[in-house]
Amino acid sequence: MTVGICGGFTTFSTFSKEALMMLQAGNFMSLMAYVAISVIAGIALVAAGYYLVRL
Repeated sequence: MTVGICGGFTTFSTFSKEALMMLQAGNFMSLMAYVAISVIAGIALVAAGYYLVRL
């Protein structure tokens, strides 16, 4: 199954580029918040989707 693989790579590339730009600019607090919120929100939304599908 290959549907969505390219979308995942481009989304991760954008996430990585923005994180790198924050790091290079010295925005460490923004970087940590961006990474933490993105990861936590991503996992929470996957869990919510999984839960909704199982209803």
